[in-house]
Amino acid sequence: MKSFFSKFKNLLLIGAYKTLVIFEKLTNKGIALDFISKDYIDDPYKTYNSMRSHKPILFSQTTRLYWVTKMEFAQEMLRDKRFSVDDRKYPIADKRRKEFKKAGREIMLEQFENPSMLKLDPPDHSRIRKLVQYGFTNRYITSLEPEIKQIVEGCLDKVHNQDSFDLIEDLAKPLPAIVIAKMMGLPNEDLDQFQAWSEDLLVGVGGIGTSKEEIKKSGDAYEALIRYFEKIILSRKDKPSDDFIGKLIQAEEEGDKLNIKEMYGTCLLLLIAGHETTTRLIGNGILTLFNHPEQMKSIKENFELIPNAIEEMLRFEPPVHATVRFAENDMVYAEKKYKRGTPFAVSIAGANRDPDANPNPNIFDIFRKDIKHISFGYGPHMCIGASLARIESRIAFEILFERFSNMSLQNKNPEWGKNLIFRGFDNLRIHTN
Repeated sequence: MKSFFSKFKNLLLIGAYKTLVIFEKLTNKGIALDFISKDYIDDPYKTYNSMRSHKPILFSQTTRLYWVTKMEFAQEMLRDKRFSVDDRKYPIADKRRKEFKKAGREIMLEQFENPSMLKLDPPDHSRIRKLVQYGFTNRYITSLEPEIKQIVEGCLDKVHNQDSFDLIEDLAKPLPAIVIAKMMGLPNEDLDQFQAWSEDLLVGVGGIGTSKEEIKKSGDAYEALIRYFEKIILSRKDKPSDDFIGKLIQAEEEGDKLNIKEMYGTCLLLLIAGHETTTRLIGNGILTLFNHPEQMKSIKENFELIPNAIEEMLRFEPPVHATVRFAENDMVYAEKKYKRGTPFAVSIAGANRDPDANPNPNIFDIFRKDIKHISFGYGPHMCIGASLARIESRIAFEILFERFSNMSLQNKNPEWGKNLIFRGFDNLRIHTN
């Protein structure tokens, strides 16, 4: 009986969603953000382009968010203090708190009240970022290059004599996970568990058609990661090691230090962000090159093209598609009134394809000059690990092309993952010859 009512409820929800899509099309001249449709999952850029052409800030009934698809507005929202990331300040916070309490998620509620710098506005964001950046100096990140090369070589050694391998499972996932774990001084034997927790957690963040079971799994993964970092940090607090967690414990600026909850949130943020972004950048980038064989050929002949190619990959097929901002107060923006707490989805993917920012934006071109993208954010929340992601992906591409110069894609139309925020693949099978 319980199963019957659950299925009946799902049918009602799907029916309500389809009604919203129809209503959205009627009010927006045939345009709707139908994020569960196959057309959208396969190619969301057509939808973003239509949204931008109709209204660069368009309200979506299906997500209850104002979607910002114009680069000028997206950049302004990401840097302007009139737009906030701290959802604790707005009516949505009460709903989140009730949900956590109802689900018995005390750990998630604690972290919601003590968020990572990703969810903080200045001056709190500035304070934590200043302390965290000690572990991300350019000098230190550059010094990791020999070790990153060894990790990539080690991943590909395991598949070198095979006729085919899974680029995601065999390289794109383990590479950033191993690097960030080494930076943090975490045990190698925990890597598989990190990956599993990371994947489970993200299903509940922007997952399309997420079930109750998946939401529970996501919450379990979140709390498991917080408990894990709590154990690690408390065990090292009296004797900080010479790694990133040790630097966090010792980090001090003008008498300020990270509190224990801020450390948990920071470690969780860096593990997930550092792992997932690079994984998707490598996977999305390789597929895009396979779809543009002449440009792949150019890269194979000249590896110096790779850094610019990576910027074009980030623009054309970004790993993260959107981020949320709130109106700090009642305001007028782009000649329209918005109430305090109005949520905006800043469409990274939409802004990257804005023709006012990049000429011929729907054409992939590794020779493109003056590439403009916000795939690592913009303004004060610019991704602190951007240089690490660039180095990891550059080395991965170099060694892949050195070892498998004749590699080909096994499935010409691989299935994109179903996530509104993070875009990428669960699997990408490659023939080595």
